[in-house]
Amino acid sequence: MEPARVTANGIEFAYYEWGDGDRLALCLHGFPDDAGTFDTLAPRLAAAGFTVVAPFMRGYGPTDPAPDGDYSAGALGRDALALADALTEAENLVDPVVVGHDWGAVAAYAAATIDPEAFTQLVGMAVPPGFPTNALGNPRQWLRSWYMGFFQLPDFPERALRAEEFALIELLWGLWSPEWSYPETRIESVKGTFRTPGTVAAALAYYRQFARGLVARNPFADRERGGIEVPGLVIAGADDGCIGSELFADADDAFAADCRAVGVRGAGHFMHRERPAVVAAEVTDFVGR
Repeated sequence: MEPARVTANGIEFAYYEWGDGDRLALCLHGFPDDAGTFDTLAPRLAAAGFTVVAPFMRGYGPTDPAPDGDYSAGALGRDALALADALTEAENLVDPVVVGHDWGAVAAYAAATIDPEAFTQLVGMAVPPGFPTNALGNPRQWLRSWYMGFFQLPDFPERALRAEEFALIELLWGLWSPEWSYPETRIESVKGTFRTPGTVAAALAYYRQFARGLVARNPFADRERGGIEVPGLVIAGADDGCIGSELFADADDAFAADCRAVGVRGAGHFMHRERPAVVAAEVTDFVGR
C-alpha cells in the first residue's frame, strides 16, 4: 500500500487509509512503530462505518520532520487536531474519533484537552493519561522505563538504535510484549521506516523533549483544567513490559467525561496486534455508540 499525503499544521503527512465510511477514525502510532501497525484494527473499523486514516507521526519515515524541531506532546496534539480538520474537510467526513497507541495515545490526550470539541470519542492504548506523573511513585516503573534514561545520552543512542540492523527495536518489542510472535514483515516494515533519514533523530527527540519537562507543561497532564472532556476508552495489556498495567487503575481520574479502562489478558504493549479481535471489539463497540 502506497501512502497518500496531506498537509496539516505546517507538515506534509504520509498516511494509509482504509474504508469509505462517513466518520473519520484517526489512528496514531507510537515508538518504535509506524502507521502500518493499524492494519489489523483498521479493516474492522472500516467495516463499522469509518474511513480510517493512520498517518506516520511527525518525523517518522515519509512524513516531514518538525519544521521548528518541536516534538512535544502539545505539538503532537496540534497535529492530530489539524489532521482531523484537513481530512474531514477533504473527504466530507463527520464525527471524528481518535485512536492512539503509545506516543499516539499521548497525542490523543493532548488533542482532546486542547480542543474538547474536535473528537467525539478517544481511545488511548498502552499509555495512561497522566504518565509520567503516576510513574513517579512506582519504582518498578522506573526500571521498565530504563530506555528513556538511555535515550537522554548524546549521540550514542542514535548509533545504538541503528546497530545490528536495528536490533534494539527487536529487543524492545521482546521486552514489552514477551509472548508476541510478531510477523517478520511487520518488524521489517518498521525497520524500513527507521532507515529513512531523520527518523531516528526525530524518534529520540520525542523522549529527549519529554525528559526536559515539556510534556509536564502540556495540557493533557494539567489536572487543574478539570480533566479530559471527551469520552474515553483506555486499554492496557496485562503483560506489558513497558508500562505496568497497574498505572492504568486510576485512568478515569484524568477524565471529566466518562472513561472506561480495559485490561487485555495475554497481551503486552502491542495489544492491538497481539489480540486484534479482542481489542477491535472493544474499540468498535465504544466508538460505535
